[in-house]
Amino acid sequence: MNEKEKMLAGNWYLANDAQLVTERTTTRTLLQRYNLTIASDFMGRDAQLRQILGKAGNNLKIEQPFWCDYGKNIEIGENFYSNFGLTILDGAKVTIGDNVKFGPNCNLYTVTHPKETEKRNQGLEQALPITIGNNVWLGGNVTILPGVSIGDNAIIGAGSVVTKNVPANTIFAGVPAKKISVNYDTEWQTIIDITDKALKGDIKLSTSNIQRDFSIGYGRAVQLLSMMEDAGIIKRIDNGKYELSIKSIYDINIPEGIAVNFPEDLEYYTANWQLIVNVLDFVLKSGKDSLSVALIQKICHIGYHRATLLIDTMEANDIVKREKQNGKTVIKLAISSLNEIEIPSSVKIDLPK
Repeated sequence: MNEKEKMLAGNWYLANDAQLVTERTTTRTLLQRYNLTIASDFMGRDAQLRQILGKAGNNLKIEQPFWCDYGKNIEIGENFYSNFGLTILDGAKVTIGDNVKFGPNCNLYTVTHPKETEKRNQGLEQALPITIGNNVWLGGNVTILPGVSIGDNAIIGAGSVVTKNVPANTIFAGVPAKKISVNYDTEWQTIIDITDKALKGDIKLSTSNIQRDFSIGYGRAVQLLSMMEDAGIIKRIDNGKYELSIKSIYDINIPEGIAVNFPEDLEYYTANWQLIVNVLDFVLKSGKDSLSVALIQKICHIGYHRATLLIDTMEANDIVKREKQNGKTVIKLAISSLNEIEIPSSVKIDLPK
């Protein structure tokens, strides 16, 4: 077994081996060219990165400068963005998932050295793989040490040194990095998805069924069921089984500040457009040129999250626009008549006369 084979196998190897030195030198020459490429040459930069990396998905962007050892041991998914100063020591495989973002000056080190002085002075190294899941965000100046895996949807606070595996849907920070909280946006989104399946009869509520259908561990499944029980979404029957306490997914009271996407069915979608038309009719007839979440809640007798959803829908359809006035965001009407609204063809609603 040569030194490169030892390196890739996770064994101790000599980093000053001639073949490895040649490969690192070739990669660094390519990186020097990349780092000196004019920033506006997007196509040229993309082509150079793909020559360096082992694999990369669409919408790849790494701000200059970028440094790595070999490049070919790095695999990156779709929609990756790294700010300035990324360094990856890729003696072992580095796998990065989809929709991952790195802040400036992040460091991924697969390489470690012997604790014994004599062996370390011989130039021995060992490389252990790093795996980063989907939808992960590393803050600036984060360092990931050899052998670490970071689960989907995790967030690592700026300046952290990650020395051990990070579970999915958690927030870690510090030196060494420790769990400081759960990513509640993700947890509530999963609760929405579980509830939607349960209401449709596609899943019976139990820890094992949630583990199986959502590919999550036992601890997280228990935590999700506990959150659902506390929120009044479900109630415990017996033997670890639960039943729903609500009749519609839109009966869930999502905590303010949590961002989730509700499943969209035509009946609910239609009802939302009817509410939008009712709100606009009221506002236009009252001579106002703006609206607010509170006003929509009052007119429609709905909750905060549904009111914000209506505003988002109106903004996406150019019915309203957000403007800054005296440091505050105001929702201004972008129309002067209901006749200017383009209602989706699938929606059948009653227009005011």
